[in-house]
Amino acid sequence: MAHKIKRFFIDFWPTLLVVAVIAYATLHSNPVTPDMSLVPHMDKLIHAIMMGGLLSAIAFDWQRSHRSHNVLTPRFLWTLFACVVVFSCGDEILQKAMENGRSADILDFAADTAGALIALFTAPPVIRAVLKIPKNNA
Repeated sequence: MAHKIKRFFIDFWPTLLVVAVIAYATLHSNPVTPDMSLVPHMDKLIHAIMMGGLLSAIAFDWQRSHRSHNVLTPRFLWTLFACVVVFSCGDEILQKAMENGRSADILDFAADTAGALIALFTAPPVIRAVLKIPKNNA
């Protein structure tokens, strides 16, 4: 059992790091944030990047832990997309429930979903290239 837990942390440390950053950025009452007035709707861009990054990190870690064949199938990727959207929804609900000055925002959720959708299509070819895994190697 301890070996499996150790293997999980070795294989998925990038994903765990991304989740920790997202949790801090979205749930902390006063996270370190850039000046939002510099770019209109910058907070939405940050939300899209966070959830796109989460989907990408999970896909990267999953493929890296299964190097012998391509596991980034459409079914896997759409399932991963659905999980990230559910995570995003839960994150917005937690922001509202914690009553720490943060609020749930449907537009944040929309930005999260858009970021995950973009990553759904852009991350797999990049991951395959970085890990040198042919697309047809199933």
